Amino acid sequence: MGTALSLKGKSIAITGASGTMGKALVSELGKREAQIIALTTSPDASFDTEINGNQKIEVLTWQLGNESALRDRLQTVDILILNHGINVLGARDSEAIYKSYEVNTFSVFRWIDLFLESINESKHIAAKEVWVNTSEAEVNPAFSPLYELSKRAIGDLVTLRRLDAPCPIRKLILGPFKSNLNPYGVMSASFVAWAIATLAELGFRDIIVTINPITFIAYPIKEFWRSLYFRMFSRCKP
Repeated sequence: MGTALSLKGKSIAITGASGTMGKALVSELGKREAQIIALTTSPDASFDTEINGNQKIEVLTWQLGNESALRDRLQTVDILILNHGINVLGARDSEAIYKSYEVNTFSVFRWIDLFLESINESKHIAAKEVWVNTSEAEVNPAFSPLYELSKRAIGDLVTLRRLDAPCPIRKLILGPFKSNLNPYGVMSASFVAWAIATLAELGFRDIIVTINPITFIAYPIKEFWRSLYFRMFSRCKP
């Protein structure tokens, strides 16, 4: 647990904003009077540019591998939500391997580094945050091996990065919600987005939203031991 958080007036940038969960987060956080910046890799993505009839949404397009093009824009962002991802389902060829890790792991980590670089004043430490959608695939099967492997990789990298991060990094450990990536999901994206925002406001650093009770037991155990292992056998560069 961390300290309680108010989302009202916060500048929040969301990657994967044109996807099912991205749109749900845009809507939910907009209702809580946050200032939304929708980040999308799709030049044809469409958004309702207003929330609640008056609040404008800023839409920015970015390219995979060129995340640094938005470095300057991140300077004034309070919360960066890394929500983009890909699921190649049962594919296991080399192209699927590279694509899964590039989108789900390396691109996410580049965004994290870019955002943390924007924290150059003491006032930013208390004001800025990163939220990373790692999925409950960190500890449970998703019946998509490359999705699991790439999500577990970014999950472990976030655990490692948290040890020295100058601001809070929250993890979103989400169960199956219905989306284009998972047409068989059980939960609705709108409910998941509401739960994410509510638990963040309550101060949770690890935000678990799932119908699977095993995750509530397995994830904290896994996270504790991985964090302890990283603390014991790695060190921050002086």
